[in-house]
Amino acid sequence: MTTRSELRAQRQEKVEKPIEETPKKHHFLYGLWGIICVTLLGLALLVNSTLLNVNFVKEEVTSSSLESVMLSQVNSGLTQYGISTSVLKKSDTDKLINQAIEQIYAGEKINLDLSSVVNSVNSSVNSQLAQYGLSTSMLPAGSSSAITSNINSMVNSQLNTPEVAQLINGIKIAKTVVNIILVISIISLVILILKGLWQHHLIGSFRWICLWGTVLYTGIVMTIHAIALQMGAGQPDISPFIFQVANDFQQTGFHGSMMMIVISIVLFILQFVKRKWQPRQ
Repeated sequence: MTTRSELRAQRQEKVEKPIEETPKKHHFLYGLWGIICVTLLGLALLVNSTLLNVNFVKEEVTSSSLESVMLSQVNSGLTQYGISTSVLKKSDTDKLINQAIEQIYAGEKINLDLSSVVNSVNSSVNSQLAQYGLSTSMLPAGSSSAITSNINSMVNSQLNTPEVAQLINGIKIAKTVVNIILVISIISLVILILKGLWQHHLIGSFRWICLWGTVLYTGIVMTIHAIALQMGAGQPDISPFIFQVANDFQQTGFHGSMMMIVISIVLFILQFVKRKWQPRQ
């Protein structure tokens, strides 16, 4: 006959046995979604700080050979009015290009103001006419402003090509898509962090999420760089500019990779300290 103590022992064994045999959760879906969110967040921040950043693009254009390509478009309009291309200085060119880039990234058509160039021409003409006691002020009223308006209209019509219109539309779409990805990834990561805190596995899970997210992020950045170089090889006119932008894009991306690696290392150290500390408690 089984005694009461033996029955209690058997019941206790049945209760404890499932707990001992319960397999450890690996949070596979949690980690997978975390890796995707970390990767998307890094890529969205990278694109926003480079290709969709007007200051980044300004620096790339004004320090590349593309500036001369854009300048030729302006000069072709100026020469039709007998204005020498030597009138445009480096500072004037940079100002016009920066103005065009700002307008494109604002979703507007290019509308350059070339009044400073016309005024420079008028000053040069005045200095020559002064030798004969003449001045451009003797011309009919409004003639100078009319010429400036015609030059602006001519140059801007040449710059606002269908390709530029497509670029403006493409930038608008890219900004919308990247911002949506940014918001979704941030919200998702916040939810994952809260869930990790609640289930007491935040550090243990996120050390691997950040590590594999860094690997995936870096691989995508390198792939984009390789594709850009391949595309640039087929565009001899602007290939130096494409190569320059691709290299700077990758360099900025690598900076993000280094930050993510540092975060991963910190999380691994914290997990190690946590494991060493828990037995002492």
